[in-house]
Amino acid sequence: MKHAYIIIALALIANTAGAQSFRKGSVLISISEGTSYTTFSTSAPFENTTGSSNNSGSNNGGDVLHTGNITGARDPLTIEYGLTDHWGLGINMGGDIYHAEASKYYGFQCKNNDIKIITSELTLDANYHFFVTRHFDLAAFASLGFSSVSFKGNDGDHAYNYNAGGLLVRTGTKARYYITKRFGVIGMLSTFATSNSTEGQKGNTVGNNYTTTIKGSAIEFGLCYRVRR
Repeated sequence: MKHAYIIIALALIANTAGAQSFRKGSVLISISEGTSYTTFSTSAPFENTTGSSNNSGSNNGGDVLHTGNITGARDPLTIEYGLTDHWGLGINMGGDIYHAEASKYYGFQCKNNDIKIITSELTLDANYHFFVTRHFDLAAFASLGFSSVSFKGNDGDHAYNYNAGGLLVRTGTKARYYITKRFGVIGMLSTFATSNSTEGQKGNTVGNNYTTTIKGSAIEFGLCYRVRR
């Protein structure tokens, strides 16, 4: 009887090992939506900013800053390939949408004093899957890549346009649960930081020489699909 238990246990282990939700060669695609909770800041050389107040209470090296807490809507697409049974390499494409007061953050007036700010990002992601079963996959990740911040509009006879670019760093965790062999649900928690400058950008009519810095955390939920294995 003892030998029978051992044989059954070994069979269960072999069956589980052969049906992992992530392993070498896996291709994972996920689409999610969520919310970003941020500290949103703008800065510019003092001589390039007029009529702005230092609401953050700091004046660092002549820079004029405005800082506030802004909540954004997030919508990324992620693709990952399994390099080993635990490590995966992927790309993330997406961004956030924020609403901010034009006069406070960028020093100009527009209708309703409200601007819709769109951020975009393209990052390379390193993922470590530290807990994997048949249906459940828990991973930690770190991302590095490019980001941009932009907004534009028309206030009567006056059009306004702002573009800035920079780098983004993000770290966090992902949890996937597979309802079927290939389809599942995903949840993500992350923290991130990005700084975007207008240097080298053309066509800006407002916020010239303004740098936009965004730091915060995000929570996301969505759907995932395993293409292979």
